[in-house]
Amino acid sequence: MMRRREVLMGVSTAAAASLWHTISQVQQDTKSVRVSVDWQTSIAKSTVNTFGSNDYEITTPERARDSAYQKLLSELNIKLIRIHHGELSDRWSNPATKTWDIAKIKACFDASYPQKPIIIQNIGSWAKWMQKTPDGLLHPKEYDNYAAFCAELVVILNQRLSRNIVYWEPFNEQDVRYHKAGKLDELWLIYNKVAQAMKAKDPKIKIGGPVLTWDETSRLASFLQSCASNVDFISWHRYASGDANDSTDKIMAYTPNYGQQVREFRAITKKYIPQRHIPLLLGEYNINYSWESGEKRQNTYIGAVWFASVLKHLAEAGVDMATSWHLKDGIYGMIDSENRLRPAATVFAWGVKYLTGTVMQTKSDRSSVEAMAVINADGRRSLLLINKSAKPAELALTGMSKIKLPNILPIFYLNADGVQNTSITQQLLLGKPFNLEPYSLALVRL
Repeated sequence: MMRRREVLMGVSTAAAASLWHTISQVQQDTKSVRVSVDWQTSIAKSTVNTFGSNDYEITTPERARDSAYQKLLSELNIKLIRIHHGELSDRWSNPATKTWDIAKIKACFDASYPQKPIIIQNIGSWAKWMQKTPDGLLHPKEYDNYAAFCAELVVILNQRLSRNIVYWEPFNEQDVRYHKAGKLDELWLIYNKVAQAMKAKDPKIKIGGPVLTWDETSRLASFLQSCASNVDFISWHRYASGDANDSTDKIMAYTPNYGQQVREFRAITKKYIPQRHIPLLLGEYNINYSWESGEKRQNTYIGAVWFASVLKHLAEAGVDMATSWHLKDGIYGMIDSENRLRPAATVFAWGVKYLTGTVMQTKSDRSSVEAMAVINADGRRSLLLINKSAKPAELALTGMSKIKLPNILPIFYLNADGVQNTSITQQLLLGKPFNLEPYSLALVRL
């Protein structure tokens, strides 16, 4: 102790502070992390709708007919899918007749989704043949045409093709363009016209928006002020970063914000629509919003850990629906272009199978180590342990003695070495510190 003090007295105040921080951090990283699970205190409900994703393979028949891809969807059993592509209105329509191509739409749906998920049907934007203003906005004389266009898709899918799609979004991320032009009120006018036209064709459907590019609270309030009577659910998007050089520590530290967004949006929505429960949909999320950034972590075990942490915070905040970006492509997909599963796919499959039910309270004395505890509908329990750090962690689990545990417990690991399904004894789990590898997950079935 004296020797350390002498060293510190010989350096500047700033250097001393830095050294003390380093010593403190080493001590923190080497001691066991106390993780407590309160199996008596429930904080939220999670459903299969917490573990949804986006798909645009369905927007072209050739891609939808990829049997290997559809087989993977069946195996993953993703039960909530948001259909979105920025050019969906053009991909599914005939510019010569300026109408939807029913045969193409039918072919796409007939080929897709053997797992029979709930569908959120997004109509990203107006078709290219619709007239625009000089600043790129939909021309006012097209407002009624666009409303009729969207309403006709409801007729096609729900009446002619009997798809019975409940959730509909009439546009996608238009708020930035309209806000920049100072015409958000025009966007809300379009929303109201479209929602009313669609509901006139099928009163049972639910219309949602404003499909915000970011979790902008002021824009949500503006939307609700103008559109509350036509709102059946709220939707927004949020990516953690736009810079592929952001440290992994930084993007991991961001994950609790996803829960905070849900709480803030819930409060704003209740303020403007206090008489109805309005479901909240995080329609898109991933590590980086720029597909050109060079970001690759979402495709590795690091991305799988990031998704697991985001899903924990979304579930604990009581999000109603969440759909990641997204199912398949070369940049973001949990399935790559060659139909190979990436590590994040395992997290979503775990979620659907093991992490739906009553979410229980957990605490950790280190922010980089998290836990998610769930009591399933059948009474089984699942405990997901998350290490968001580049360093291994030793966990001391508390609260487990209050439940009856079998001697042998199934356990699943996800880390740099891949995914492993094995078992662990109760004594190894609880009798001494439980080890988590750097950037890793462990899911225990209790």
